[in-house]
Order: sequence, then structure tokens, then C-alpha cells
Amino acid sequence: MSIFATWLLLAEDGDGAAPLVYQGSHVNPADDHARAGWLEIAAVPNHCHPGVRNQEPAAAAAPVAAEGLPVEYLRVSLAQSAGTCPDGRPGRATVILDRGQVERLHATLAEWLATDER
Repeated sequence: MSIFATWLLLAEDGDGAAPLVYQGSHVNPADDHARAGWLEIAAVPNHCHPGVRNQEPAAAAAPVAAEGLPVEYLRVSLAQSAGTCPDGRPGRATVILDRGQVERLHATLAEWLATDER
């Protein structure tokens, strides 16, 4: 069982529409282009913190909050669907970002959203 809880899932049956299919760096994306694959953001909930999970069984009835909550890592997963990849094989990647990387990603996305020129 995964210790990660999904916060956002952009997919056919997710929280929002699936991502646009990448057609190459020479193609301008458009809203009417095909959508497939998924993007998922997940985090470790406080009750899965190593300090909570590794408590003695007797403490399970009244778990003690772990010092330093929350766990400062974010999982980002992205996948292409079969049939949408140039070589025909679906692609998938999952990475773990630490707090500093998430802060940089947040700042970059906020800057992108706020700017009129790109």
C-alpha cells in the first residue's frame, strides 16, 4: 500500500481533463487537440509520517504526533497513453521533489500565470 495520498489527478477520470497529447516542439498546442495520459500530484499525509508509522503497537490506540510534521516531499507522476507516443510505447515518469524544489516550481508557475509576455 502506498504511503502517498493523491492531491491532484489530471486524467480522463480524474479531477480535471487529461493533459494534451504532445505532438512535438514544432506544433502549437490547441484546446481541440487530443487529450490522454495523466498528471498526478501526491504527498505523504501526517498519519503516514515515519515517526507515527514506526510507533510500538501499544501506542497505535493513541498515536503521538511526530516531530517535524509534515513529511516534506511531493510525488509528481506523469504518463503518456499507448498510441499517443511517437515510438508507440507509453512513457511514464515519477519523481520525488523536496520542499526547496516544490518552492521553486511554485514560484515558476506563479510567475508564468502572472506574466503577459512569455
